[in-house]
Amino acid sequence: MNVHIFIFIGILFSITSQSQKYSKEYNKLHEYIISNGGYINPKLIPNEISKTNRYIMTSQKIYRNEKLLYIPDKVSLSIIHKLIFRKCLEAYSQEEDSEFDCLVYFMTIDKYNSSSFFKPYYDYLPKLIKSDFITDFSQEEIKLYKDIGITQGIESYNRFYKKAFEPVEQKLKIFSEKNKIKYEEILNEFEYNFNLVATRNFGRPGSYYDHSTMVPFLDLINHSDNNNTYWYYEDLNMGYTLIAGRDIEQNEEIVDLYGKYHNSYLYITYGFVIPGNKYHEYVNINIKGESYRLHEDYMNSIIKNIFDKLKIKNKKEKQYVIECLNEKIKYYLDVRNKCNRFNLKVIIDEHIDLINKAIDKVKKHY
Repeated sequence: MNVHIFIFIGILFSITSQSQKYSKEYNKLHEYIISNGGYINPKLIPNEISKTNRYIMTSQKIYRNEKLLYIPDKVSLSIIHKLIFRKCLEAYSQEEDSEFDCLVYFMTIDKYNSSSFFKPYYDYLPKLIKSDFITDFSQEEIKLYKDIGITQGIESYNRFYKKAFEPVEQKLKIFSEKNKIKYEEILNEFEYNFNLVATRNFGRPGSYYDHSTMVPFLDLINHSDNNNTYWYYEDLNMGYTLIAGRDIEQNEEIVDLYGKYHNSYLYITYGFVIPGNKYHEYVNINIKGESYRLHEDYMNSIIKNIFDKLKIKNKKEKQYVIECLNEKIKYYLDVRNKCNRFNLKVIIDEHIDLINKAIDKVKKHY
């Protein structure tokens, strides 16, 4: 056999073996991006733990300023696409303040189109667990968590959902009847897409047009305070570029910094929390009708403020403050026992830990 044939077969086998390591959905997404003008650094590989947990890591060392991704607008979802823009106007009668809603509506109906241009992206989106949806909180839960610091965020989130859903409710009913799909399924799909767009959409910093955009592959990059990349939008090239911010070792996860946020904000905005998050949240406490905001970074000054306002001078008065703080811990423990949401338990535990630190400070103060 000709040596060139041996070489060709070897290369073909290598490519086939490589593709077999990953899901067929990933391979189709990869091909979809590359064939439409995108770029994925060959050193990037997926870690496909499950359909709900996937991220990107390195197969080889990557060097600072090395280009990792370029995702063109062509494969991303935003109202710059004429089809999405047209559907947006049909659904919401106006473009202004509706582009987020448009993406949700368009994805809901377009996913049922087997020949959709965006199908490779839809097929690789995570299978979210409904109990993790912010829209899944009952009124009883919202009332229960009123002092956790997330109630206002949940209520705002639900108002946004209502704003997105109500204008297209009748259109979704007609769509379900026309396509012989159960209306309940359509509702679940709309809610699923709302949560996807809410937690995964990108803006366009520095661009002429700051549209909400769903960006394939780039949205697989997880958050970390120790990020090793940064991304930007290029108006000239009309797409998103990801660059290595430092040297990245082999088998290291590719991560981005979403922002310096505490866990309640991360949960409401992105749907996750970070145990041991170094960015702290305020905890409100009430002592003798006075409201105070505990914060780990300002603990000494806050405790001093409590002592000064209440004119605490002896052990008995100090013990009263400790009892008030312990009552707040009892409240959190009670809520925690009734809670079946992992992310919220992390937030509650952080609040309890913060109050325990305040108690230690009170005991040592004066």
